[in-house]
Amino acid sequence: MYRFMGTRVQKDFQERIQEAMEEAGIDSLILTTPQNIFYATGFISAFLYGGIGGIGSDIAVVNRTGKVKLVVNQFCQGGAEEQTKGEVDIRPYPTWIFIEDYFDPNEKAKEVQPDMYKTFRMAVQAVTDYKKGGKVGIEGGSLPYDKYIFLQQELGADKLVSATEFMIGVRTIKFPWEIGVLRYSAQIAEKMMNYTMTHTEIGMCEADLIKLWYQSAYEFTGGHEIVSASQYHTTGQDFWCTGVPRERALKEGDIVRLDGGVSIYGYISDLGRAYAVGEAVAPERQAIFDTLLAARDAGIERMVSGNRFCDVFQAVMKVCREGALPHYVRGHCGHTIGLGPGEEYPMLNPDNEMIFQPGMVFCFETPYYSSKYGSYNLEDTLVITETGHELFTDTNRSLFVK
Repeated sequence: MYRFMGTRVQKDFQERIQEAMEEAGIDSLILTTPQNIFYATGFISAFLYGGIGGIGSDIAVVNRTGKVKLVVNQFCQGGAEEQTKGEVDIRPYPTWIFIEDYFDPNEKAKEVQPDMYKTFRMAVQAVTDYKKGGKVGIEGGSLPYDKYIFLQQELGADKLVSATEFMIGVRTIKFPWEIGVLRYSAQIAEKMMNYTMTHTEIGMCEADLIKLWYQSAYEFTGGHEIVSASQYHTTGQDFWCTGVPRERALKEGDIVRLDGGVSIYGYISDLGRAYAVGEAVAPERQAIFDTLLAARDAGIERMVSGNRFCDVFQAVMKVCREGALPHYVRGHCGHTIGLGPGEEYPMLNPDNEMIFQPGMVFCFETPYYSSKYGSYNLEDTLVITETGHELFTDTNRSLFVK
């Protein structure tokens, strides 16, 4: 059993953000997405990750110097204090719930629901207490329009800058602690995939596989440190994702594509596997798998420090087009991975001339989708090292995995 949060060093994350702010000339950040709040504070917001609180229920404020501030409701305050271990300035606000621990004799009534303007006012106060008229980074793409206008009015439209790309840059090179969590998250997902593959039988439907998937997530983690599990599996001729599991029974020679992972303390995994049901498969399907596997190997071989992202993409395309997939077209063949919520930039696309650097963690993938030949995804996770790379996972080398 792992206890990652006990070894997380808040100072490392805070200093990296503040050093980047100094370089970018940003005086303060108002962070409103659960991923960036966690990165800046170590707090996992149940309201934001669960989608029930709305943007603003928790807010992190990072000034260029001093402790990070965390605006959080009283219902989550205890968890915030425990998770941040006294290294973050907690600024709580009351909610509609009565909590004996926070009884205030002067409080005669409670709001029906919290006023999210209150949390944004508290965030603005934390910014202006530090520096009035400073440049403030915000996550504009995730903000409700009315809160964006509010911040413009309170801080000045000319003072607001986008923090989205800024935070992507901050988070691209992972700390060793993050690499450890991502390695564990990927390896749990691989165990889930292996379990699902080896327990698949002719006659099962998609719902049966999804049941195996979610059950194994909690079996292999024991329920410890897991925030959630996710899946986008497809079976047989059904190459499209659906929110409701299909009832079509698997038959001999069908291809199953598994795609998904788990979130361990917010750090997600994203793997893909393809395998055949039964004991025989059409030669065209075998050829597709073999081509994707060869392309996967050619791409991963080039993922070493100093090489360019775009060269990996071109290597994958070359193998696919010279193999069983002459018309293969794709926008990218992989992406960085971290706090999510899904695929992260930068990506392995044809125009990206970025250079691989130690500490970057990638999900590398060679997918193919078809209602005629079945759908495939060979996706693994690796970290770039000083001398090459370390694979966290390793895809099956055969369509038959019994």
